[in-house]
Amino acid sequence: MPQDRENTVIDDLREQVSEMLNGLPQELPIAATVAFKVNNAKENVFASNAEVLADSTRRLAGCNVFAYHERRPVEGDTSHPADIVEYVIYENWRSVRQFRVQWESEHLKKFQYSVGELIVGPPELKWYYGWTTSKADYDVAVRTGVAKTWQRECYSESGEPVACKGTGQDGDIQAGIPWPELRFTDNQDGTVTDNLTNLIWLKDADFFGEVQWEEALKNVRKLAGGKYGLTDDSKEGDWRLPNIKELFSLVDYGAGDPIIPDGHPFKNVKTAIYWTNTSLASAPTLAWMMTLGIGPTVFDLKVNPNRIWPVRGNSTCVPQTGQEVCWVLDKSEPRGVKVISCEGTGQDGEIRAGVQWPVPRFTDNADGTVTDNLTGLIWLKNANPFGFRTWQQALDDCNKLANGQHGLTDGSKRGDWRLPNIKEIESLVDYGRFGPCLPDQGKPFENVRPSSYWTSTSVALAPSEAMFIILGVGPAIFESKEHPFFVWPVSGPKKT
Repeated sequence: MPQDRENTVIDDLREQVSEMLNGLPQELPIAATVAFKVNNAKENVFASNAEVLADSTRRLAGCNVFAYHERRPVEGDTSHPADIVEYVIYENWRSVRQFRVQWESEHLKKFQYSVGELIVGPPELKWYYGWTTSKADYDVAVRTGVAKTWQRECYSESGEPVACKGTGQDGDIQAGIPWPELRFTDNQDGTVTDNLTNLIWLKDADFFGEVQWEEALKNVRKLAGGKYGLTDDSKEGDWRLPNIKELFSLVDYGAGDPIIPDGHPFKNVKTAIYWTNTSLASAPTLAWMMTLGIGPTVFDLKVNPNRIWPVRGNSTCVPQTGQEVCWVLDKSEPRGVKVISCEGTGQDGEIRAGVQWPVPRFTDNADGTVTDNLTGLIWLKNANPFGFRTWQQALDDCNKLANGQHGLTDGSKRGDWRLPNIKEIESLVDYGRFGPCLPDQGKPFENVRPSSYWTSTSVALAPSEAMFIILGVGPAIFESKEHPFFVWPVSGPKKT
């Protein structure tokens, strides 16, 4: 192969890999194998170059393993050419961010551009991502899954600390995708990257103070690099008011006050109400907001002033809200609002940020269960199997649920089912619908009540209370654990 063609192959490979790395959460663990078919006469040169590469690479921060070895042919394999020897390089890194230093290093480029004349055919590159074994699996994993709430303690109905084991509480199960070791990266340009979601947030969480909703939408769209203390590469229109699911993704239900992860690099985070760009579909004179004191998602009149926390970028795991309509306040209209074109509004219905929902969203498994194809969670088809239950009764009922009960023919055993945590049950909410606020009005589920459902998540600052969600319109609030609400068991996602 001519040298210029060899370099073109390497250039193309580098471009593809760089693009792939840009789309990954930067704190995700990553590993790779690269197989080379080396000309037997040039094996010594290849091995010498590989040793220089290994020596330089092992000095870099975040490199867990970097090794190379000759791959011996299977005994009796006559298809292996006598003039070819195969080498494999294996490397394992603590994060994509640290691997990128290696990928852009001069010592790696020197090795890559030197091997062309030593090998036969292009190298075979395979990637391994965090908890998965392939890029396809990774794409599914970031799409199908709900992040942990990060609640790690358990409490009695009266709020006393208890041992978690066997309770079925959020702190016991700790269901969901784990957070990266470094949750946030301060980009030193007025922005902070959330390494769980890939979203980029304004570092100053109270730059604009309290403003009305429509003013908030306008203010955020004016943000750009070189203005308002920003030194990033953003342009006007890149920033937006977060939607309700994006703002919800910041909440740490094991944290104190404010309820976002400890050790964060943000400044001026207020224990206050923050606007989202998501309107309340059932009454669009109101918009969704998040209270960062304890963590409920509720709504407020758009004419009231609240704080704003701008965001930009595309998330790898936060799904779309389902909202597709935009409104403007208009006192002449009977409902006080009118539907408008979404273009240029910055509203949720225009931006529709997040991972697209699969079609179909749900699969009826014909065994009393329904799989959510967005999250991989498996829900009981009967959304009201137990009637009104207190929080402890809800936990006990879900823990005991098994095959043969409430229409189940799935082979499940006691302990396979649980009371969902707040992030799991919120993942069902379609913020474009109401009564119930579920995709396709709740089909193919049965007995969905547009009412209050318990979760397994206690309120860390008031542990005699637990989070619940109202599936009529979608707010996640909290109530005394002695109060009776409906119960909707969940299991999964299945491990592959």
